[in-house]
Amino acid sequence: MGSAKFGNQEDLKLASVSTNTLKERLNGIYRTMQRRPETMITPGLFEYLWDLKELALLEGKPSVEVPEPWLAELEDTCCTVSNGPRHN
Repeated sequence: MGSAKFGNQEDLKLASVSTNTLKERLNGIYRTMQRRPETMITPGLFEYLWDLKELALLEGKPSVEVPEPWLAELEDTCCTVSNGPRHN
């Protein structure tokens, strides 16, 4: 995924996330996107993480590594989906 938002891919630190946690987060976002298509996540990021999760499940991997900004955006989207829009 070559999104300019994340800059140079080689400079990104990776974070490990359990496959089950990734699955739960993505399933939650997916359900919300079905009801509210305007749910905000970088285009292509959801699909990439979904495919990564599916591959990890097929290979029986207990965890996967993803760039920290991607994981942060996923967590932020999950929090927004779970708790409604954030108000600062």
